[in-house]
Amino acid sequence: MLLRASGRHDGVKQYLESGRKQGRDLSRDELDERVVLAGDLELTDSIIRSIDTAPDVDRYLSVTMSFKEDDVDRETLDAITAEFRAFVSVAYRSDEMNFYAEAHLPKVKSYQDDATGELVERKPHIHVVIPKVNLISGGHLEPLGYYKSNIEFVEAFQEHMNAKYGLASPKDNRRVELTDASEMISRYKGDLFKEASRQTKELLFDAMLDRKIERYDDFLAMVAEHGETRLRNAGGDNEYANVKPADAAKGVNLKEAVFSRAFVELPTSEKLLQLAADIQPKYEVSSSPRETAPHMLAALEQWRETRALEVKYLNNGNTNSFPAYQAGSRAERVAMLAEREDAFYSRHLKDHHDRASGTRAGPGTARSADRIDRVGNDVFEQRLRRDRRLHEFDRGRNALDAPFPRGERERSEPERGGWGLPQRSPESGARSGVSGRGQSGALPASQGNSTQSPNGMSGLSGLPVDRFAPRRAVLVPDHALHQLELERALPAHRVRRDSDRRADGRRVKTPISATPTGRVADTTVSQRVRDASERHSASASGKQSEFSEIGQQLDARRLLAELSHSHGVRPEKYPLTVAKDGSTRIRAGSRHLNVSDFLTKELHLSWRDASQILRDSYRRQVDGAVAASARELPRATLWREFTGERDALRSDRQAAMQSQKASENARRGEIKQTFAAARDLARNDLSLRPSARRAAVSVARMARVAAEQALRAQSQVERDNLVAKHGPAAGPSFGDFLQAKAQGGDTRALAELRRLRPSASESPKDGENWILPAGNTPGLAERNEIVYRAPRLTFEVHASGDVTYRHDGRSVVRDQGPSVKVLKTDREAIESGLRLAQAKFGNVLKLDGPVEFQREAAKVAAEAGLYVEFADDTLNQVMQARRAELVVERANTVTARSRAGPRAVAGEPTVAPISPVSPTPAVVNPPKEPKR
Repeated sequence: MLLRASGRHDGVKQYLESGRKQGRDLSRDELDERVVLAGDLELTDSIIRSIDTAPDVDRYLSVTMSFKEDDVDRETLDAITAEFRAFVSVAYRSDEMNFYAEAHLPKVKSYQDDATGELVERKPHIHVVIPKVNLISGGHLEPLGYYKSNIEFVEAFQEHMNAKYGLASPKDNRRVELTDASEMISRYKGDLFKEASRQTKELLFDAMLDRKIERYDDFLAMVAEHGETRLRNAGGDNEYANVKPADAAKGVNLKEAVFSRAFVELPTSEKLLQLAADIQPKYEVSSSPRETAPHMLAALEQWRETRALEVKYLNNGNTNSFPAYQAGSRAERVAMLAEREDAFYSRHLKDHHDRASGTRAGPGTARSADRIDRVGNDVFEQRLRRDRRLHEFDRGRNALDAPFPRGERERSEPERGGWGLPQRSPESGARSGVSGRGQSGALPASQGNSTQSPNGMSGLSGLPVDRFAPRRAVLVPDHALHQLELERALPAHRVRRDSDRRADGRRVKTPISATPTGRVADTTVSQRVRDASERHSASASGKQSEFSEIGQQLDARRLLAELSHSHGVRPEKYPLTVAKDGSTRIRAGSRHLNVSDFLTKELHLSWRDASQILRDSYRRQVDGAVAASARELPRATLWREFTGERDALRSDRQAAMQSQKASENARRGEIKQTFAAARDLARNDLSLRPSARRAAVSVARMARVAAEQALRAQSQVERDNLVAKHGPAAGPSFGDFLQAKAQGGDTRALAELRRLRPSASESPKDGENWILPAGNTPGLAERNEIVYRAPRLTFEVHASGDVTYRHDGRSVVRDQGPSVKVLKTDREAIESGLRLAQAKFGNVLKLDGPVEFQREAAKVAAEAGLYVEFADDTLNQVMQARRAELVVERANTVTARSRAGPRAVAGEPTVAPISPVSPTPAVVNPPKEPKR
């Protein structure tokens, strides 16, 4: 687990709810299941927005805890959150600080970065938000102090959690990020280099990357540093280096692809991208708990005993007392901190109680505060659970001074705390040890009554009211806190009726199931209700015969391949096993999940979404649809070309749109000027009666309205034309880019388009005509992607990578990559199909389809003079027989001509010898002549 903290001013609620981030287009609800672990997001955001500071001043502390593990159970997430809350609250009472935490459990396991093309794997992580305001004093709150000065204590907490729960540590991995290039390379080496000579190869591999070697001669020089070096098969396709270390009995052949000339001469960044695409993914799981290092425990003890109190009471700009504190002994320091702590709570608890109760401050006020502190924990918990919020309308203060009720200090604390350390004595200061779940309190029932009407006012539609007279604390519903009038007038849109309220002010209820999160609010209580509802839905639906059949029959490989496109699943990380009942299980770490549990427990989908995916996938399987192939990463070179063109198109579109907007504004300004001139002319024309002047102004105003309407219509037409010309704002997709490049004859783009297509190519069906490669030659078709060119033959590249060839406008042949489909059975179509297949697969072909088509194709091959063979000897005999017939026909024609002599009739048809003239296609890695 890696913990990082930083300050922010605004936007946390929007980020947690929407999740938009540069480089990805998915929303939060598409990316993650949001699990509320502590607090109330609406209340936290209200407190943040109530802090009146400059825009460049932080208003809340944002903490992220990221995990390397692919799955972290809910109990561990809850426990780590509770322990972090205790860690940051060491120097505070439970009600001094607002604390909100939610976990993001990935629904989308990986995505392709929009800018770099790299695969970004997504893991569970926790977000913590703490507003920087003390809820008792109203002053600034900084629970971690100046972060860089206290990072050793934060890291001590981080490493203690990693050890306690068996989590991966960035200290162990020796990197800043938990999933960076060094981890990728180390995994790659383990998968690539086998036991034989592994140490030497790993050493050379590391040296090549560390030195950023990008010339093959430099690589050979580096290899020579490790022993006698030879270059075998120099200049050939199978060229490789051999090195014999001084202490080795024999040399080491560097035949792996990463030592080839082509790979070595790639830029280092390109090497890393290719390695990232080729690495074998690994499912990361937690290990057994381990002992925390003694120095980490010592740092935690120091934080709990003194450092947290120093951050609160001394690191606040009061430099006068700090030298004396530093000069004191440990006991004197503890005493100074205790004195400051008592003074803080004596002052602020007294003021806090006065404001809450409405009594005047007096000699007995401190004793009253003590009595409040002695309220039982059960009463405190009950108050915190009430669905109300307390707000102070105190115009005399600039800082938030919310009078939340006090909870009693917990005097019966356990001997050891959440970090495995002795707890501080409850007598040292006025802080409470209560670990309350509530974020705010409520007045006793006698001090205020709740109301069911919006914002506590009947007959109104929940709108902010213009000013309240100065008054003491009042109770309001939790949803109204952020709507209360403070110090300034509201903009117009804030005084309109909310879209979810009726005219009588009552809120329109939205079904819980209709919300993306399944919760009515981002609170812990609502989260528990949602979890219980999901368990009930899954349990009830699992007993239905429909899902029992799906669980038994659905092909898990098909499901994983489909999920690789929709949810970024990497099928290589999930081996398949077979359960005792014969159904397939998907192994995710130590868990063996059926297809339903994989969607709900590994991808964290709601049962509503999971059940629909199961139904759709099983329907496609039953209907015989071709199974999808697993998603692959794009080639880095083509991706760079794509991003360059896409960014240029985006820039052109943006410039065009800005020009269009400027033009519209200029024309709109002209209309306003025309209206203003006409209005002023009418108003200043004293020769007209007042009614006539008013009529003239009305005419001018109507002319302005008509002109503006015409401008809007014209502007819409112009904008539509710009969109048609420049495309959508996001620019073309990578598939669109590849399709356009392939249409222009780029065979690299055609190969990439086919490699990345989500579904496998169509398989032959009865009654269809196909030409296939003979024998089992894996990858032959994919290595020979071509764009076939011939007279009177045009082609169209489809989004799937299929290429349809047309002869005089008729679709005659379709190249589907590993096969050629003949769409027509006339001579021109069959000959085009045979020539295309010969260029793709070589001279030995296999025909599939009706017998009539196969025999006709054999005859056409003979008539066209194609030097091909067929896998079926019967067809070869048909072709040879037809060739023999052509020889006889040719001989008879020659004999007839010789007998006719010069008296041959003009215009008599002649038979020319058939020559094997064929167009030259663009071929990538043309196949060698097959052995016969």
